[in-house]
Amino acid sequence: MFKTNKLYLVLLIVITAATLTLHYYGLLFEGVLGHSHLIHVIHARLCYIPIVLGAVWFGLRGGITTAVVISIFAVLYIQLKPVIIAEDLINEYTEIAFYLAIGGMAGILVDRDRSFVRKKEEAERKLQQAQRLSMMGQMTASIAHEIKNPLGSIKGASQILKDDSLSDEEKHEFAEMIEKEADRLDFVVKDFLSYARPSPSRFSEIDLREILNSAYKQLKYQARDSNIEINMDFDEVPSIKADPDKLRQVFLNILLNSFQAMPDGGKIEIKCLHDNGDAVIIIRDNGIGIPVQDLDKIYDPFYTTKSRGSGLGLATTKAIIEEHNGAIKADSARGEGTTFKISLPIEGAEH
Repeated sequence: MFKTNKLYLVLLIVITAATLTLHYYGLLFEGVLGHSHLIHVIHARLCYIPIVLGAVWFGLRGGITTAVVISIFAVLYIQLKPVIIAEDLINEYTEIAFYLAIGGMAGILVDRDRSFVRKKEEAERKLQQAQRLSMMGQMTASIAHEIKNPLGSIKGASQILKDDSLSDEEKHEFAEMIEKEADRLDFVVKDFLSYARPSPSRFSEIDLREILNSAYKQLKYQARDSNIEINMDFDEVPSIKADPDKLRQVFLNILLNSFQAMPDGGKIEIKCLHDNGDAVIIIRDNGIGIPVQDLDKIYDPFYTTKSRGSGLGLATTKAIIEEHNGAIKADSARGEGTTFKISLPIEGAEH
């Protein structure tokens, strides 16, 4: 910043000196070049250039200072080259007044614009800080909510296990409860870590159909127990460059959301096709759906309409898809199910 201002100051001095030299060439080189009133008027107008530059570079202080310097030399010009006609004398002093007025007005406008920019930047900085604090509050509340319930269950089961009168079957039941809630805590922690500190991606040539099949196999018993039917329809799709583990996480997140949207069972359709240079994955369910007014919020961190869940699943999903230079879109309405469409670029395809 200091070097820039110093450069502008040197340029302003040079331009001002050059302009004044042209302005007073009639006094300096009159014997060689001759002199005319028209040329003097043209050169006088050139003095507005350094005045405006002074205002642009240094604000009101620069504009006024440059105008004052040029005005002093203008007065000296009048003294050294007396004007015989009164009208010309009035014009010279009017020009000086305009120098000062232009320098002042230009400087005020520039300073006002800079003040507006500074205030805007400060407001944006405070807004970002407020958003960060708000997100931290949401994160804290979400973590507390998600951890409180499993810890309560674990504590209760542990206290009951101290009862020596319990049968082996009852002890086994409560031990399974503790294990289940511990797994839930582990899932919550992993969910937060994957969003807050994502692992580096490892891209390789993958077949999307294999990743989708892997996600299906991981959830098929849960789907069976939840009375959910999953149908898959895969076209021939070229291999893509992607991180297989992260894409599997994307598909699991969406499928688990569909499971939670169908508490009484339902159907899920998974399609994979090749469309206009992209690999397209469509996951459609016939669950309770998402209100249209909430569709823009579903990717916000910690936003959730469910009693359980961190609200990070879809936020993480979107981040992963964007990391792969892809796009994700949701279409839904209350009571009509939800459709997620994911597009991933196929390497070498023309768009």
